[in-house]
Amino acid sequence: MKTKLLLAFSLFLSLFATSCNFTETLVINEDGSGTMTLAMDASQLMAMAGEEMTKETGGERMDTIINFKELLEEHKDSIAMLPEKERKMMQAFSNMKMKMLMDPATTEFKFDMITDFKGVNELQDMMKLMKEVKNMQGGANEQDGMPDAFKNDSEVSYFYNGKKFIKKITMPAEMKQIPDSLAMYMAMFESSKYVMNYKFPKRIKSVSNSAAIISEDRKSVTVTYTLSDYYVDPKNMGIEVNFE
Repeated sequence: MKTKLLLAFSLFLSLFATSCNFTETLVINEDGSGTMTLAMDASQLMAMAGEEMTKETGGERMDTIINFKELLEEHKDSIAMLPEKERKMMQAFSNMKMKMLMDPATTEFKFDMITDFKGVNELQDMMKLMKEVKNMQGGANEQDGMPDAFKNDSEVSYFYNGKKFIKKITMPAEMKQIPDSLAMYMAMFESSKYVMNYKFPKRIKSVSNSAAIISEDRKSVTVTYTLSDYYVDPKNMGIEVNFE
């Protein structure tokens, strides 16, 4: 089952640019701990390429959870050979789980990557972590002409002290031009959504993004982007929230 799950996930990572929506949900508790989930809905992709995907995975319904701690153990020898920066990134997987639902009959195809944290400073860019999963499974950066769809040059950091929350995205001094292999998919990315949904233990006083929607109880904020924002100007996906 795990082999088929990873095969389905690898196939998803290779083809997701066609049509997929992402929801990044962050829940912070009173003590600063919490959970982050990156939910990926590729049901439209399943509807368009379902025959090929079910052929690759055997056509059976899959509804399961994989613990990345076990996967890291299986690949510990190859991980040990990585540069220090990449090894540290891989350590972020130790508390991560992946839930997958793939149902050819209903064309549902959904992945949730879930990680618990003691402090938001432990969090990393979940999109880049997905790329590491792909690489760990031996996925090429550009296979069959598909782009390295999880690559941008930004660095993401998180901060929370009970008075303020910051998601900061920084770019290199010289931002690299989007490669042609990725640029050709920008029109598709425009139709895919990237939603940030953050929930806090305190009431929100203000949010830096004017497009943000604050919940009625003022403890949640939602901002919707297109997936192309992640590549064209990811810095604009940063956010600062002040609390009452």
